[in-house]
Amino acid sequence: MKAAILTIGDEILSGNTINTNSSWISKTIDSTGCQIVCHLTVPDSKKHINNGLDQLFLYSLDLILCTGGLGPTKDDITRETLCDYFNTTSDFDRNYWNELKARFKSIGHVIPESNRSQAFVPKVGKVFPNPKGSARGLWFEQDQVTLFALPGVPNEMKAMIRATVLPWIKERTAVPIHVQTIRTTGSPESVLIEKINKIVETDHGCRIGYYPSSLGVDIRLTSTKKSAISQLKEKLCFALGTLVYAYGKKKLEEIVVDSLKDSDQTISTAESCTGGLIGHRLTQVPGSSNVYCGGVIVYNDYAKMDLLNVKKSTLKIHGAVSAETAWEMSQAVMQRFKTSIGISVTGIAGPGGGTKNKPVGLVYAGLTDSNGNKTKKFMFSGDRNSNKLRSSQAVLNWIRLMIQNAK
Repeated sequence: MKAAILTIGDEILSGNTINTNSSWISKTIDSTGCQIVCHLTVPDSKKHINNGLDQLFLYSLDLILCTGGLGPTKDDITRETLCDYFNTTSDFDRNYWNELKARFKSIGHVIPESNRSQAFVPKVGKVFPNPKGSARGLWFEQDQVTLFALPGVPNEMKAMIRATVLPWIKERTAVPIHVQTIRTTGSPESVLIEKINKIVETDHGCRIGYYPSSLGVDIRLTSTKKSAISQLKEKLCFALGTLVYAYGKKKLEEIVVDSLKDSDQTISTAESCTGGLIGHRLTQVPGSSNVYCGGVIVYNDYAKMDLLNVKKSTLKIHGAVSAETAWEMSQAVMQRFKTSIGISVTGIAGPGGGTKNKPVGLVYAGLTDSNGNKTKKFMFSGDRNSNKLRSSQAVLNWIRLMIQNAK
């Protein structure tokens, strides 16, 4: 089965809104065996929507997924445009209108008249429910191509994809598709591929996708044969060793929290350049309060001295970004919170603040536990946000490996 995504919205073309919908749809649909062959974005214009549909109908498609423009405002013209394109008019659904009025009343609002547009149903075609909002989806079929039109609001779109579109696709997919994601961190994509190049060049019966990000590289295996995925996964994981931290969608912070629970340990954080990002990521995991006791953000020298008793002489001789400062920070935070592990990070996120000896992207981390103190040096080359994210990932991965090696 082949599909295309048509995204409608001036705000996407202007760059004011990032088109995360298309990315999410592609990843979600791909796991069913349905291949996305085209992404197309057009403005809120009847002419451009029609031209976009004409272009997509030239492909040998089974499915078009259209998002955006189903709201109640004047620029939401998708509903009317699609009805005209498929040569149909609409009927007013009074029952649904009454339902919408009752829904608005239940939250203390009178429904605006502009919402009446959401109660129309095409005479040729149909609507499907929106579990999260008021704009129902539109469903048209023409020339053996099915078009589902969905709202652009991400949580509404995702709920409708799961409830209606995915079951529709799965009913029409003859051979089930198996997918396995291997999550790695700590190695650039080029280095990682060198490690597994001979393995992936063999006839393994799987489609392989590489998805690099600031957090690492995800390797996605897809095949109609579950055994082929299992065999290839085993070979790749053996070659990659400790670079692999999870399978599926599990995040590194979840792995760390689980590992701390399993080893009956607690942790505290002292952060400078990451500004609390490590603590934030840990507390995003349900149940992390059982292992994460707290942290301090010590962004300048005074805070480091006042809150963590970092020696003035250490800062003067070695600087805030140094192994010595990271060492003292991790030891102090462990003592302050009385945890099994104290972790620290200090560095230069950029874009300014770097020198020849200490360039932007230089990061030191410290780790103190019952076995003593350790420090680690990292060097990143991204922008400020990327350096912060990579620093948090590197520190979390260091914790994972430390716990894993202690077993």
